[in-house]
Amino acid sequence: MNLRPLIQSIKKYFNRYRVFLTYSGLLYLTAMNFVLRNDVVDLKVQLAELKAENQKLIADMVYFNRSFEDFPLPVWQKVKRKDKFVMQYVNGAYYEQYLKPNNLSRFDYMGNTDFDIYDYSTALQYYARDLQIALDGGHKRFDEFITVKKKINKLDVIKWRVIERRDTLIYGMIIPEKLKI
Repeated sequence: MNLRPLIQSIKKYFNRYRVFLTYSGLLYLTAMNFVLRNDVVDLKVQLAELKAENQKLIADMVYFNRSFEDFPLPVWQKVKRKDKFVMQYVNGAYYEQYLKPNNLSRFDYMGNTDFDIYDYSTALQYYARDLQIALDGGHKRFDEFITVKKKINKLDVIKWRVIERRDTLIYGMIIPEKLKI
């Protein structure tokens, strides 16, 4: 079989329609670029909406836990999501004593894990204890450490588990030195 005539006819075809083929390819790429840019814009809008909704949910969580809001001892609530414990709530006392001195707001911590806020070894210690409470239930007291203004503080902490609907909630409270038994 002789391929030479076939190759010459293909070459003639491309030479005749070269401009059309070139610009049709560019037109296709331009159209796809436009579609992809619109998708990116849509995703950015969805992300902004999700962030706003997340902030509203955090504010709702503060409202839901308002019974702890004026409680004089630092209290927090985490929820177990897959293999993580996500901070859902910190009361005013926790904020004033442990977040504000480190230039963090409640919203910096809420919706994040300890690994997002603290150094790895501290976060790992908190995680291990939260996991122990989540699995065993009941309540337990621990000595935990937290850094405030670059100073390490030893805390007496009590943690307990609450199962609400299908969520595992871990509550924690810091026991002041005067109340230790």
